[in-house]
Amino acid sequence: MEQLRRRSGFFSRLTMLGGILTTVLSLLTGRAGAHEAYDTEMVRLIHEIHEYAKARQPSFGLLANGGAALFLPYDGNTPENVKKQLSNLDGQLVESVFFGYDMKDGAAAPDDASAYFKKALAVPQRTGMPVFNLDYVHTARQAEDSYEKNRRQGYVSWASFHRLLDTMPEEPPRHVNADDCTSLRDVRNFMVLLNPGHFSSREAYLDALRQSGYDLLILDLFYGDRALTAHEVRTLQQKPQGGRRLVYAYMSVGEAENYRSYWRPEWDRKKPSWLAERNEAWGSFHVKYWRREWKNILYGTPDAYLDTILAAGFDGAFLDVVDGYQYFQQTEGTES
Repeated sequence: MEQLRRRSGFFSRLTMLGGILTTVLSLLTGRAGAHEAYDTEMVRLIHEIHEYAKARQPSFGLLANGGAALFLPYDGNTPENVKKQLSNLDGQLVESVFFGYDMKDGAAAPDDASAYFKKALAVPQRTGMPVFNLDYVHTARQAEDSYEKNRRQGYVSWASFHRLLDTMPEEPPRHVNADDCTSLRDVRNFMVLLNPGHFSSREAYLDALRQSGYDLLILDLFYGDRALTAHEVRTLQQKPQGGRRLVYAYMSVGEAENYRSYWRPEWDRKKPSWLAERNEAWGSFHVKYWRREWKNILYGTPDAYLDTILAAGFDGAFLDVVDGYQYFQQTEGTES
């Protein structure tokens, strides 16, 4: 249970690392002289994940969280990176385009921040890539406002009343349907639940998910110390009202977490060279994601993280901390 409690806050990090703070601030301030290689290396990593997964499961999807800046040729990001990132991904998720700014539930995003997101996200939208937005609200009125603003922009959205995303929403999904969802383009609603520690048992957790009417579930690969099984994932892929749904598994590409199965106890005493500084806000570690040691953890062997996701029959991976490259841009010269 301690492991589950420690996990309770790490999805909130998406707003800070994978969403509005680092992405918007770096672009609005127009950082000059950013190291071009860092964004290129992130795009390359995601491309390698894309190629690896598609070769083994052609229908497997990749949904990125954060890194919307990679769709714009700014701050040293190249047109080649933009083109490759568009081909890498099946969908893009962002947070707090309209509500939940600066980690404050219900706080309306400033106009310039929303305008930046709209500009960046228009690029994948023009290719037909679906865009998802997760707003954090306090009131029913804010939720209605959020859904309407997202509808106008063509985003698939969810207005969450719980930033930790650790419980089933009390409110029913919007646009409940019995249609089959075979790709992210079919999705009309979604739900994220990454910390199931509040559920009394594994079966209670799975049963609550089975009874939900969402088109897309974004979940952690693990419940407790055990990964979800292929049988369990299959039972989640059918909506109770009829129709197939998608089930995606969380995978961080930009940070390492010391409660994950890949973590070695000796790293607590002396971290390997591919681990960068600790993210003191969340207890995770920035990683030198271009290094082979990290890539070997992510994919390429039966015990690698992506391979475990594939073996469990998930429909795709939810890639977190895609904008982890910005940490290295901002600390260039202090990390090697």
